[in-house]
Amino acid sequence: MMKIGNIVGDIVFLKFSNTDFLKDIGITDSDGHFYVRGKDELGLWVAHPGLEIKKILNDKGKPLPIKKQKRDKVDATFMIPWMNIVTIMHYPGRE
Repeated sequence: MMKIGNIVGDIVFLKFSNTDFLKDIGITDSDGHFYVRGKDELGLWVAHPGLEIKKILNDKGKPLPIKKQKRDKVDATFMIPWMNIVTIMHYPGRE
């Protein structure tokens, strides 16, 4: 028997009922594959698939030239509320 806790630590396919709440963190697709880091009564906690922070200002708040701007990939986790998840597809045993 499958239990929702079995997906923690795996990559799953998720289909969302609404993506408006995800747009602010750079996710615009209505579905995708996500690494599940946890679950609780609020929803699933998943790894952000590619959050980057771009440094475009110097220490004085002035714009940096394009060649001096930097992008740093950030390890981030975000929560998807249960009410916004339409489908979860798990691939047990897949590497």
